Amino acid sequence: MKIKTTLISAAFSCLLASTQSAADTTVGAYVDYDGWSLNTIDQFNADTARNATAINIFSTFDFSWNHLGQQSRNIVSRNAVPLITLMPYTSATPSANVLQEIVQGQWDAYITSWIAGFQSWRSTYPSGSKPSILLRFGHEFNGNWYPWGNKPTDLKAAWRYLHNKFTTAGVNDFVGWVWCANNVDVDSYNNVMTYYPGDDVVDWLSIDGYNWGSNYSFTRWKTFDETFSQQYVKMVSAVPTKPLMLAEVSSAEPHDMPNSAWGQNGDNSDALESKEVWTADMLNSIQSHYPAIKSIVWFNTNKELSWALNKTGNTGLTAYNSAVVGNYFGGTLSIKSPAISPLVTATALSEASEPAPQQLHRKKAKNNRAASHTRVIEKDTVKGKGAVHPKGWEVAIRHVPEVVGARLLQKEAEGLRAMPKSVLKRWRAHPMIK
Repeated sequence: MKIKTTLISAAFSCLLASTQSAADTTVGAYVDYDGWSLNTIDQFNADTARNATAINIFSTFDFSWNHLGQQSRNIVSRNAVPLITLMPYTSATPSANVLQEIVQGQWDAYITSWIAGFQSWRSTYPSGSKPSILLRFGHEFNGNWYPWGNKPTDLKAAWRYLHNKFTTAGVNDFVGWVWCANNVDVDSYNNVMTYYPGDDVVDWLSIDGYNWGSNYSFTRWKTFDETFSQQYVKMVSAVPTKPLMLAEVSSAEPHDMPNSAWGQNGDNSDALESKEVWTADMLNSIQSHYPAIKSIVWFNTNKELSWALNKTGNTGLTAYNSAVVGNYFGGTLSIKSPAISPLVTATALSEASEPAPQQLHRKKAKNNRAASHTRVIEKDTVKGKGAVHPKGWEVAIRHVPEVVGARLLQKEAEGLRAMPKSVLKRWRAHPMIK
């Protein structure tokens, strides 16, 4: 029987309790036609063992809420939350630094209109069932393929400015802010936390990551751990009190062949790999070693490679369904960060040194403290030194996975930096960005 999941909207429900059960991770998707088509949403839900709790859609500053309203209405009609990827970009001035323009007030009229449209849209729903949204602003900021990339100071300033506009308008209770990095640092900083705008304006941490197989000369078939463990450990070590989302995730098919139109100059050395095995390993690894991951949004479209699960020629669906039918992925989606209860004061915690990320290993159960004496260590990402979390809060994260694949990701970053801008732009840019 098809399993149905219930969404928790911040408009009419409280935040998750501090003692969360294992079954609090949700699944969602990006599907073809960007939310404009109910058919693609319905087809994904029909083919998978759990309905999507979030549907990812893309928008730029060329479009107001009036453009997003029908897409969001379609998504809400299927009991899912719109995950709106808002890209600070406009086709009229494609090279402009929109982040700086936001802070300078040049986009105030646009922002005000966007918020007003969102408020008007919500008002059309009856009291007690008014929908909320997730807002993923300026995603993959640590890459070199978007004009807002590699600008940490500008991103943080624009993020806080935009967040303040939503707060002033009184709508932030209905908006979950998703801070989303790429799994590979292709910028000038190699420190994803340089872009972090602050706990008070972020509800979800997030990572985008793909297994590109051997289709590029600088990539090879990567496991889920090799794709995500390094960035995951960086994030949860620095910000252990936030849930984490995989806002875009997928694997190539072994039968995918390098396509020069996408700048792919690799080979078919991954022909004997398996997307089914990759998908099963991913979902098993998340359950075993990635407790901060509370939402998974599959990139279900065949763009540069065969990312989808349920299209002709795609594989991975059987493994996906076998895993998500289990209780672990039967969670409810909260747009806001789960509440974390204070346990011990910072003075009760001792300072400890942290190894470099590539040397981190899973903490063994025998080293865990009793629940009443849980220690919380936050990694100082600048000095590489352990520091007691200032709030002394209990964290759902009891361990981190072993970091693997660092050299593979470094090679990937080097390859991306060397790619022609024209190819790189098409490689990662959403079709809305020309």
